[in-house]
Amino acid sequence: MTARRFPWLAVLGSLALALILVVGVAVVLVLDDDDASEDRPDTSEALLEQLREDGAAVLPTAVQTPEAVPGYDYSEAVTGVGIEGDLIIPADYDADAKDPWQGDPGKIEVYADQALSKPVPFAILPDLTSAGADPHLALKPLRLKRAYVQGQDDQSVATLADLGTYWSLNPRAYVVQYLEPDGSKRARPLVTQVDFTAQTPAPAQITSSVTPQGDAFLEWSQVPNATEYLVVLQQRRDSSLDDTVRVVGRTTDTSWSSAATKRCFRATCTQNDLLKLTTVDASTMVTLPQLVAEKVDARLGVIAVVDRQPSVVTAIDFTGLEALPVRSDRKWDQGADLANRGLAALPSRFLYVSIEGSTRATGAFVDRAEVRRKGRDWVVPLRGQGTRLVDPVRIPVAAVDNIDAAVTTFNKRAQGDYPPTGLSKTSIVVRSDLPQKPSPELPPPDYPVFGSNDLTRFIAGQLIAGSTSIDVSEVAGQPGLPELDDALTEAVYQNPYSLSYFDKFSIEGNVIHVESAFSQTEKQSHQKDIAEAAESVVEQVINDGMSVSEKVSALNRYLVDQADYDYGALESSPGKYRSDIPAKFRYAWETHGILVDDTGVCMSYAYAFHALAKEAGVESVVVTGELADGGGHAWNKVKVADGWRAVDVTWNDPRGPWNPQSGTKYLLISDAEFTGSALRTERDDWMSNAYLRQYATR
Repeated sequence: MTARRFPWLAVLGSLALALILVVGVAVVLVLDDDDASEDRPDTSEALLEQLREDGAAVLPTAVQTPEAVPGYDYSEAVTGVGIEGDLIIPADYDADAKDPWQGDPGKIEVYADQALSKPVPFAILPDLTSAGADPHLALKPLRLKRAYVQGQDDQSVATLADLGTYWSLNPRAYVVQYLEPDGSKRARPLVTQVDFTAQTPAPAQITSSVTPQGDAFLEWSQVPNATEYLVVLQQRRDSSLDDTVRVVGRTTDTSWSSAATKRCFRATCTQNDLLKLTTVDASTMVTLPQLVAEKVDARLGVIAVVDRQPSVVTAIDFTGLEALPVRSDRKWDQGADLANRGLAALPSRFLYVSIEGSTRATGAFVDRAEVRRKGRDWVVPLRGQGTRLVDPVRIPVAAVDNIDAAVTTFNKRAQGDYPPTGLSKTSIVVRSDLPQKPSPELPPPDYPVFGSNDLTRFIAGQLIAGSTSIDVSEVAGQPGLPELDDALTEAVYQNPYSLSYFDKFSIEGNVIHVESAFSQTEKQSHQKDIAEAAESVVEQVINDGMSVSEKVSALNRYLVDQADYDYGALESSPGKYRSDIPAKFRYAWETHGILVDDTGVCMSYAYAFHALAKEAGVESVVVTGELADGGGHAWNKVKVADGWRAVDVTWNDPRGPWNPQSGTKYLLISDAEFTGSALRTERDDWMSNAYLRQYATR
């Protein structure tokens, strides 16, 4: 065997490979520059003792579940690893993380998500506690620190507090081993789930929402004796560790809003600037095409601090928060004839740049109380619905006969020209008043159950059966299965018979508590109607010998001819959230709206198509996302031959808001063919993360 080469072994004497310092909200990577190492005492024994105390964990190298996720084997999970602990891998081969975000590609990598798309930085070193005849590698966490600088009597006072390590920020990680311990290549990469823990308990749950003003709002469960909570943004821009972690909020409460990030310069304002995920956005690229858009991996979370000891982070991703506004993108007034047309020249759409760099649109409006006369002009603050953003527009007084009537006319036109979309945002809420004991497992329902994995299918079956408290202890925790909230959201979106779109959920350990929006009698009645309608429709429009494409076309044609977009239901919702929708209009978001009552919004179209596809023997999924023109949306994908294709029945409906005429414009297309006003991005809540990559269209 060749000698193992570790040229950076000398740095082990200090264990100071890297130190992350956060000053205010900035993070700086500081490498240890040791010019006086020869003057230091020998610390090898103390080092070995410290390594043992840090609770290193040896990772399995044996496969427990082959092909748990297609293309990957899974080992037994490792739990209870301290946030200071090393992950030890038996290895006769050399490995080196030249880029801490990548690990050593083709040998060892670490990710924060089961989809293996969000890397976690770490260092690879020889394990000093292993015998020379039995060599091991140690995956070492990189340390984080943050400092707050506060003014006191005109003096700067710095308070330093430890945030732990990158294991703190990624308390569940997935280690991928591509090689056997002897260095030979594995048939499939081996994935090991690792759960980290800290002395301070983390908030049990965290929820995110968007306020009517376009601010992020986080709430979390209380941690006993917590002296403060830190809202932390972790993002990766490049290969460095600089500025990858920022403390964007600090509070003693159990909630935080980004409203405090609003900043105004003269008459214009920005908001959510601290949450901005890119410095290169679509708007600046229009004028500077030489710029290249960044791909930023970002997560937001909360750390509890008790006696200066941090917990691991309780994190959320930015699903549902992508459209948070940052600044207006004023391009509309280039050539607008304000001098002659007055407010009639104002646009119905308000363009803004969101935190992930897209130029998005929302409805424009004018608050008459804010309109002021200044000399020979009216100063008209043009605002974007659902934002705090404003563009002051100067309009000559001579161009406006009656300012009150002109504002009223504009607002009515803008509301009519720019209808909102029909997908509301959901979250798993913290509800202490829900039942706290699991109900007995109910018999499997006599309706189709959808799910990419055993955990999702079990949850979906119990939701369809009407369980109010689902104990997943016998199913959860197996290698390769998604996290509980991930499986739950997939079960809700992929099961048109569950009728759970308006349910409220609370997760306690391995138990999901459910507050159903429908009584058991109502649910069973709706399920029966859906099943009968699906069977009847398929008998009408599907013939023996039809190809999958022909079946999909027939189902799409039936729905666009039979159903109508429900504008009344959409207008009944005053906000973006399901709780805003009156109970009498919930049908418009559920399966029976389109399939039974022939009316609904996009979510009902997607559910109805999904139910019909299953009845017709077509493999399909419901997809959710964000339209570039603003608002959430739902559509479908279907399996045709050896690939997936997209179908948007809502946008195909000639009587819908988008009026495509033919009814087939968005039928069996690729993701890239959603262009213009149909441009969209996908969320990741409709499918368990590990399986999302399988549904890319071809």
